[in-house]
Amino acid sequence: MTTQKILLNIQETADTLRVHRSTVSRMLNSGELPTILVRSRKLIRYADVHEFIDNQIGRSKGGYSWED
Repeated sequence: MTTQKILLNIQETADTLRVHRSTVSRMLNSGELPTILVRSRKLIRYADVHEFIDNQIGRSKGGYSWED
């Protein structure tokens, strides 16, 4: 049985999106990805990362969905 994380840190989010951590930081600062502050740590909901991916895919031709 695999356990899925609910919250990701910046590096885990960068790894998921396959971008640099500074790219994720810019996305958080611009509001492109919502963030949760726990004291001084910025955390990102796993569901929000996948919603972002779905929205990006939906913009391309073909309309692929994460559930497909």
